Formats: sequence, structure tokens, C-alpha cells
Amino acid sequence: MSVRQSSTRWPRSVTVTNWLRQSKTLSGRWSKPAILKAPDVGRPKRRQLGQNFLIDPQVIQRIATLTKPNPPRVLEIGPGRGALTGVLLERFDRVLALEVDAGLIPSLETNFAGTALEVRSSDALKEPLDPLLEAEKPWQVAANLPYSVGTAILRRLLPRHDLITRIVVMLQAEVVDRLVAEPSGSGHGLLALERAAYAEASVAFDVPPAAFRPQPKVHSTVTVIDLKPPEFSEEELKSAFHLASHGLNRARKTLPNALKPLMDLDQIERSGLDPGDRPGTLDLADWVRLAQVVKIREPQ
Repeated sequence: MSVRQSSTRWPRSVTVTNWLRQSKTLSGRWSKPAILKAPDVGRPKRRQLGQNFLIDPQVIQRIATLTKPNPPRVLEIGPGRGALTGVLLERFDRVLALEVDAGLIPSLETNFAGTALEVRSSDALKEPLDPLLEAEKPWQVAANLPYSVGTAILRRLLPRHDLITRIVVMLQAEVVDRLVAEPSGSGHGLLALERAAYAEASVAFDVPPAAFRPQPKVHSTVTVIDLKPPEFSEEELKSAFHLASHGLNRARKTLPNALKPLMDLDQIERSGLDPGDRPGTLDLADWVRLAQVVKIREPQ
């Protein structure tokens, strides 16, 4: 099924099209972004939830257009005040939103009443994914994730190629740099290895602090992640990640020193790797080769 323009729109006072028009000057250039009006727009940010609400309509549109036409259903994590939600509803037949802040849900339900939106009061770090998504799989995911839990949520989603095809997500720029880092590159570590195991990822565009209210102290980046079946077994990957986690904590040391006491020189040589290599230079296949030699099991 192709993407459609929904016949049911969210209220005119919060329509993204109107919002975009309000942000244009007569010369056709974009002025300072208008702020999405919502009943709770003046409510202080709940710092414990790491909430920075996206208010730039151009950024919102760009995020939405990075989703694919199919599958025609999207999981939005952390809809907040609904800035991205409205655009997604114009593109998809089904939008399922998980919001951890119960105080935001009434306005979401009011503003988008009668649309294809389903809002659940749920923590994306804890919500079981199989009963939530299995019946209608596959899904896409679109999200502006809180800085404090963004990496943890992403790690939950990466292995779920059985449920999700594409993830379009905004994270702290530093996190995205680590996600797409290559061996020997700056920031290459465990997150990059997990991405290599489960997905292809690319950087879409950067987002400045001015696109949010309140403004964060860091820059953000939108990344597109296409999930794939892993090349290695789950047992091999768990062992490789366990070994890599240990070695990457001693990234400047050579492999025999970095991997003590999990591996010795003889085992490293039997894997076919150069003992003079350093952990940050190894790719996923290298870590699997090491793990196959020692057959490490991740601690329970």
C-alpha cells in the first residue's frame, strides 16, 4: 500500500502546512520558525525525562520525508507535543506513538482526535516489542529521542529486523558519530560494532540547538538506519560483543594486553589476527574470529 494523504486532518490550529506558511516572509525566505501551539506549550521541561521539544517545521518535514512509502505504518517513540506526529499522520495509514510522559497524552489525544493515531502511555525502554508490533509487522520507526536514553532505546531496536525495516531517528550528534564510525576511525567502539551487525546507517543532516525548545547545549543529528538480518549467529555476536566491550576499554593497548585475562597471546595468534593490532582497529568479523577461538559466553 502506498503512502496516502489522510482524509482526516489534525486541527487547523496545529496543521503543519499552516505552521510552515506562518514561518515564511513575503520574500519567500524562511524566518524564525513558528512555535507549534498546544495547550501545554508553556509547561516547564521535565528535566528528568530529558525533554527538548522539536519546534522547527523544516526539520520536522525533512525527518518525515526520510521514511519510506512502505510499510505504511510507523512507530513514533516520544511524540512529545505532536510536532512530528502531525506530519506522519499525513503520510501513513497507521501511527502508533509511545509516550512516557503521561502529562502529554491528553493534549495528543485531543489534538489528533479522529485520526489514525494510537497513543500509548509507555516506556520504550521497557515495553515488550513482540506483543506490540508482531501482529502488524513490519514497521518503520520515527523518533526524536531524549539524549539521556536515546542510545539505550536504539540498542533495543537494532536487533529487531524481524519487526522493523527502517529507523529514522534524531540523536545527539556525538552518538551518531559513534554509530557510523568505521574501524580505526574516531569514536569507533561497541555501538559501531552493533550497528555493523544489524544495520546499515547513514547521516542525514545535522540539527542546531535553535530547533528545540528549550534549547539543548549540544547539537543533534538525524540518521537513517536500515535493519538487516545478521551475518553471524546470536551466540557468536554475544560472545564477540562481550570480548569487544572488554578490549575497547583498553583501546590503546595491543591485543594481548587489552584482552587479558580473557585471551592470551597463543589464542590471538590462532585467530589469525596480528597481536600488535589494537582493539579500535578491529571490525566485527575480527571480533567474531577472536570469540570463536575462546568461545566466550556473555555473563548472565
